[in-house]
Amino acid sequence: MSFIRTSLLLTALSFTVLAHPMGNFSVNHYSRLHFRQAGVELTYVLDLAEIPTFQLQGAWRAEEWVSKLALTRNGRPVAWHIRSVTPKTTDGAGGMPILRVAIEADAPLEAGKIEYRDLNFPGRAGWKEIVVDRGLQVSEDISKALTVYPTDPSVTPPQDLTATVEWSPEPLTTAMTTPEPAPAASSFVAQQPTAPGSVVRGDFLSRMLQKRDLGWRLMLICVAAAFGLGAMHALSPGHGKTIVAAYLVGSRGTAKHAGLLGLVVTFTHTFTVFLLGIGVLFFQQYVVPEKIIPTLGGISGLSIVVVGMSLLYRRTRLLLGGGRAHRHREHSHIIEGEITPTSLIALGVGGGLVPCPSALILMLSAIAIGRAGFGLLLLIAFSSGLALVLMAIGGLALYARHLLPDGRKASRHPAFRLIPVFSSVVVIVLGLAITAASAGWIQPMRFLS
Repeated sequence: MSFIRTSLLLTALSFTVLAHPMGNFSVNHYSRLHFRQAGVELTYVLDLAEIPTFQLQGAWRAEEWVSKLALTRNGRPVAWHIRSVTPKTTDGAGGMPILRVAIEADAPLEAGKIEYRDLNFPGRAGWKEIVVDRGLQVSEDISKALTVYPTDPSVTPPQDLTATVEWSPEPLTTAMTTPEPAPAASSFVAQQPTAPGSVVRGDFLSRMLQKRDLGWRLMLICVAAAFGLGAMHALSPGHGKTIVAAYLVGSRGTAKHAGLLGLVVTFTHTFTVFLLGIGVLFFQQYVVPEKIIPTLGGISGLSIVVVGMSLLYRRTRLLLGGGRAHRHREHSHIIEGEITPTSLIALGVGGGLVPCPSALILMLSAIAIGRAGFGLLLLIAFSSGLALVLMAIGGLALYARHLLPDGRKASRHPAFRLIPVFSSVVVIVLGLAITAASAGWIQPMRFLS
């Protein structure tokens, strides 16, 4: 019993640990250009989170990364000379490693226009910072070589990939330009979850997955923990809870409909995470998760908008046509929305289409220790926990619906006749919000912070 109590305590404590500050998919860049009389010294740091470290599979080369740090003087390339390379790995979420590489290099320079460009990992989301050091003139060093990340979610990660300096051996007589920012950071990076239910560094599952000799008892405890994490994760912002509630209330749904929605969400969520994991494993050159996930989010949002518009059309026609009577204890004049298998499946697919990083981490962590089947089992458990919460919320919505007045006088009130139509509008608005958030037009976490 003491072992079980300890395991449950460890699982509870896992909810209080934060994930990687920039997210499980991030590749974070730091460049410090220190100009001296004879040239420039470079300190280049890469901090790769769990997924990109997993994708490298030990195939990284410092020479290749330095070759993609373009340095030019008056338009002519200048070669770097590597002095030292210091790699370091630490345990991340799910027991997966996080790689941090610090590279020291230098290059001879003469007076002129110096341009520096970081061409490593194009398109990958992350922190991208350039510090220009000219002795008495130093630009702001925010992350201290990627050792300190701001905890305020409203802080936009810098995206500096290019810097230009008018340089001569006399440092005080020439001007220094600030780094030229790249386009704004990916919305996915700015919305990395830190809510309870995320798989993070040092939690119970992360420590268990570091062990190569898991017995069946520990495996069952891990599956139960994954189920609990999925349930907790479903309580964080998003996941279509409001959409499910609005749809079921407006459609006069039943517990059977809520259950079907949960099953469709579970299947879709498991399938998309599995496909993304396969892509990360075998097609890493072409699969960039932080680009795929917003795309799936946009498809999810648009599919929900289509469902909402279809519901709005049918229910508006019913309202204008006088509606259909729904028999209960008393005669009711609330418009009864029609539930179709197509709309249920479309809504469930929309709610489960976007894979969450925690589910992907669980599956890849198990694959990394040679237990692919166990990883799929953890994924199914995580998705089932998420679906259970959605079904429970749908059940609560159905129960709350019966608390509304249903008498003759009350049910004839226009407000009650408009409930299904209003719920259709809610579904449309939420679908548009999901689409806008996936496209990066809005950042929900900033409103919640």
